[in-house]
Amino acid sequence: MAAEVALEQHEKRRKQCRKIKDAALAAFSSLAPRIHGRPEETMDHVLNLAFPGIDSEALIVALKDLVAISNGSACTSCSYTPSHVIKAMGYSDDEANEAIRLSWCHLTPEVNWEAVAERILSLS
Repeated sequence: MAAEVALEQHEKRRKQCRKIKDAALAAFSSLAPRIHGRPEETMDHVLNLAFPGIDSEALIVALKDLVAISNGSACTSCSYTPSHVIKAMGYSDDEANEAIRLSWCHLTPEVNWEAVAERILSLS
């Protein structure tokens, strides 16, 4: 039954996730983020990016009351070394240390991405 529901609602859920991602990207556009991965090949429920010159740890602390974020990849969330995935994409240690990961699902409440962008701007 769960598989049937998942198949039945997949497109609706995917579109909702894409709507969230598009809203985040629109709010961040003026900040010139470095997006990791080709947008057309990334999943609709996750965004990995960096704001050049802003360390991911500082960003996490600054945004903790607005949105849940992480640095690195989900599989290495307990590691404090630069993401091997970001490094394999050709980025330096410093660039990898700027990377953050945002993820959500179709049930995620509306996020005030403009407030997130303003907070990020205040760090630069």
